[in-house]
Amino acid sequence: MVKDYFKRVYKGVSKIELAYWWILRVLMIGGIGYSLFKMDSYQPAQMAANLVGMFAYEICQMFPKKTFMRRFSHKFQNLSILSFFLASFGGAFLNFYYSIPGYDKVLHALGCGVGVYVAYECICAMQLRDKTICPPGIAAIAAMGLAFAFASGWEIFEFSFDQWFGGDAQHWDLQKAIDEAGGLDKVFMLIPLDEARLESRFALMDTMEDTICNTIGAIVMYIFLRIKPYRHTGANNINKIIEEELVKNTKEN
Repeated sequence: MVKDYFKRVYKGVSKIELAYWWILRVLMIGGIGYSLFKMDSYQPAQMAANLVGMFAYEICQMFPKKTFMRRFSHKFQNLSILSFFLASFGGAFLNFYYSIPGYDKVLHALGCGVGVYVAYECICAMQLRDKTICPPGIAAIAAMGLAFAFASGWEIFEFSFDQWFGGDAQHWDLQKAIDEAGGLDKVFMLIPLDEARLESRFALMDTMEDTICNTIGAIVMYIFLRIKPYRHTGANNINKIIEEELVKNTKEN
């Protein structure tokens, strides 16, 4: 059973892809170990949660055969694993959120773009499970909508975490953000805001700037999928695969 699982998981995965996955994972594990050695109580838990996400494809393959998760292409992990790594290892562990201006905003754009990509894979997997034809344009627009649902869910999480659990995900504590950034002049603002209104509107600006970047990333990936719907063209055209399978089943019956 275990042998069959690994054979299925790594079927079609190139050695370069596998090496790339494990290099990022090992770096993340090293960061967790270093944080534990430094007696950091929050960072190891946050990084460990992201490390689990870096095994998304392998986890999908653990689901029962009839579920759509088993039909994901391994290709989505090439982007999703990078998002988890840049957010946790780069942003939190190496403190790029504050040492590199606009790092958080770039990650939001990248993250929502990857979200559209993963959502497209999700829709394709559902097509294969249900043996249902779907035009590539509809799949792309549905993927963008699903990605926006993911992005909105994250903002809801940040709000809930701050509202009911005493967090500061939306940066209500301006002074804390200034201290972490190393000075007010290093607090990156995508949209300029005068200092008189900074304290009262900083949390709102953080959320809205994230939303703007999410939108940019989602639109860019949507345009890419409209131009190159890679799972609806060529040898990997799932619509053609489904049609051939339906014809075969009809003849057999």
